[in-house]
Amino acid sequence: MSQNTAAEPELVGIAVLAAQPSGAAVGVVDDATQGSAILLGKRVLVPPADPGGQCEVCRRGGAAVCAFAKRRDATAKRIRVTSRWVVALDHGLDLPIPAAAAVPGDVATAYTLYARTGLGPREPVVVVGTNAITRFLVEILRAKGITPAVVVGRDAPPHWRDWLLGKGAAVVDDSSDLGTAINAAIAAQGTGNRPWRVIATEPAAITVAASLAGARATLTVLADGAVPALPGDILAREVTIIGVAGPHPDLVVEAAALCVKGDIDLAGGVGDDPTRARVITFT
Repeated sequence: MSQNTAAEPELVGIAVLAAQPSGAAVGVVDDATQGSAILLGKRVLVPPADPGGQCEVCRRGGAAVCAFAKRRDATAKRIRVTSRWVVALDHGLDLPIPAAAAVPGDVATAYTLYARTGLGPREPVVVVGTNAITRFLVEILRAKGITPAVVVGRDAPPHWRDWLLGKGAAVVDDSSDLGTAINAAIAAQGTGNRPWRVIATEPAAITVAASLAGARATLTVLADGAVPALPGDILAREVTIIGVAGPHPDLVVEAAALCVKGDIDLAGGVGDDPTRARVITFT
């Protein structure tokens, strides 16, 4: 049986400035073990969990599903975490507070979905889901030279369509003939006649996303909650299914860099409506 045999990790104590419901946070380091003393006084981004880092799962890139991971309490005003996974906001990483709390949370989750899907420039991709992760994923894809087709559900906020169009995404309304509409949107881009990559950014979007994944396509699913059963014929279509349980802590730096460069509108992506990241501020 695999065991976590890592040495005692270096730890830091953090006064939390803001957090997401997932436990992702931004705060100030005010206590540290000897090996992490360089972080004292710095603002840091904190992922929603502390993976063990040394088990076989972590070594295979599965930090988000590490059996030894410690989840954070989103309401805690003080936390003590492993310094390995925090990202200091220095050396050019200057992010607005409290919005920065979304970077190790929803922004990094969106970047993990992008990275795990293995997309190349101009590759046809469909995104299904109405939430902040879709918002950040669209901005990431556009920064990478990819024009996603985004399914807009009937219950989406009125401004959502306009925001997507403003970002250069192809917008497709959910309908009884959704597959045909998606294929037409992709054909209009000159990148093929069908999607080869489909991404569901929330469990509620999986059924629709799975219906759009044709033969030999790849379906990437954010599985951070109860996941509905997949269609019985999806394996017969030889669809490759990739599950993403949450943000990979190693990708927080890259997510933060996109925010600093302006590829992601971090401040505009935080708010109270369903398409923006929710952030709790501590005073």
